[in-house]
Amino acid sequence: MNKKSIGSYYTPLNLAKFIADYCLSQLDKLNISVLEPSVGDGNFVQAINETEALNNFNKIDLTIVEREKEELKKAKKKKTRDSIALAALNKDYLNFHFENKKKFSAILGNPPYVKSNYLTDEQKALAKEIHLEQNLADRKINNIWTSFLVSGISKLQKDGLLAFVLPLELLQVKFTEEIRDLLKTSFERIEIFMFDELQFLECKGQDTVLLIGYKKHKVPGTFYTTIKSMDELQNSSFRLYSNESVSESSKKWTHHFITPEEHTFLENIKQDLNLVSDYVDNKAGIVTAANNYFIVDKEILDQYDLEAYAKPIVQKGFFVNGSVAFNRNDYSKLIKENKPAYLLDFNNLDVENIPSNVQDYIELGEEEKLQDRFKCKQRNYWYQVPNIAKQSKAFFFKRAHEYPKLLKNEANVFVTDSAYNVIIKDGHSLNDFIFSFYNSLTLAFAELEGRYYGGGVLELTPNEFRVLPIPMAHHNDFKSYKKDFKGKNDIKDVLLKYNHQILNNSLNLNLEEINKIESIRMKLVNKRHRK
Repeated sequence: MNKKSIGSYYTPLNLAKFIADYCLSQLDKLNISVLEPSVGDGNFVQAINETEALNNFNKIDLTIVEREKEELKKAKKKKTRDSIALAALNKDYLNFHFENKKKFSAILGNPPYVKSNYLTDEQKALAKEIHLEQNLADRKINNIWTSFLVSGISKLQKDGLLAFVLPLELLQVKFTEEIRDLLKTSFERIEIFMFDELQFLECKGQDTVLLIGYKKHKVPGTFYTTIKSMDELQNSSFRLYSNESVSESSKKWTHHFITPEEHTFLENIKQDLNLVSDYVDNKAGIVTAANNYFIVDKEILDQYDLEAYAKPIVQKGFFVNGSVAFNRNDYSKLIKENKPAYLLDFNNLDVENIPSNVQDYIELGEEEKLQDRFKCKQRNYWYQVPNIAKQSKAFFFKRAHEYPKLLKNEANVFVTDSAYNVIIKDGHSLNDFIFSFYNSLTLAFAELEGRYYGGGVLELTPNEFRVLPIPMAHHNDFKSYKKDFKGKNDIKDVLLKYNHQILNNSLNLNLEEINKIESIRMKLVNKRHRK
């Protein structure tokens, strides 16, 4: 069984030791009970066994649960202290949740990160039932770690604490919004530790946070810190900051990435601004359900003689780097580089009299079982891509690496669902909107509103794009701006030249304030890129 399917990315021992030392020292009892719901190779058992905090207790009842028998054996061997009474259970924690009603003083661990498509039907049903027990409205299980967290909250004593190593998506994504609300209502105090260093090197791109929740605490609130190195943890040289404006939010907790003062500074400026949604509408691009088949290069187009069915399209964001407009020359370059730049539109095909060349290509798709794909099965004819409507005057790619990409569509191309069609509202200038979008303030909020993925990728959903604040300004010569933008090495050069014009003219911000905004933006970008 591979690691991906069981979510077994084991907690580094030094991190497990910090969690054990830090959390157990908070418990003021002579006898405590601890649960580790997914013990893996036993680093938490070893950490509890070696912690100096163990001397504070007469006895620790330690329950460990692990469905992989060999891993459980390894974990059991790491218990040597007589003061620890170990109960080692070889079972799926989802079953344990319903079978064992014991409440614990502390629950420590690193639950598995397993996406729904890797779960069995039984696991999905059990995970859903755990969510139902807490009356969560969103019953869809996106990843199993949420069920472990929800279960852990329910198994704490009235003065207990929970410490879990969790994916960064806890702070960012929509499907965890209810989980964040549950955390706020379940714990008097929440501590969030973020890390500049990846904790799971074998799990590429998986950013994690340490969440500690206290059912009771003398100093309530939500606190956060960013850990630059493990030395900082081991020496306890970190400082926890409170940010109530973030804590009270029902949305993202991504604002924890900046200081409370920086957050307040940005929010105060934002109050005076309209949002992207005041100027434009945005709609998803074309969903083909099989881009490699429906979007082809010139070679495939010629091989099957499909030119009569081809429409121009930009498939991916990295095809449009370093520009604020996509023109016919840019499109011709994609073709010359043999990029997939032709969308095959068979909607006007006479299905009773299909030409042989098209029939050959349809049969090629059927050999690949494309007709059995979910979205293809919903169509009258699987090979007819729906919603190929009119091209928009601009588009915005939902994923980016250096900075979000908003471009004027001068080549009149279509885009896939990797982008959003952008439609300017009546009474507004598309040129001014695009020019105004590229400023440090709007781009900083893009970092805050979006979510991060492996490799430093930033993604903005349609709703996240719509709520970005935008200081509207005017450029007298958009043609020269396009040339200027294209001639810059990166977005920092563009911002250096135009930030003042946009932010000073629209908001009357001085140079110090503008530089401060750019500094916050870079702080967020570097966080995303792990610099």
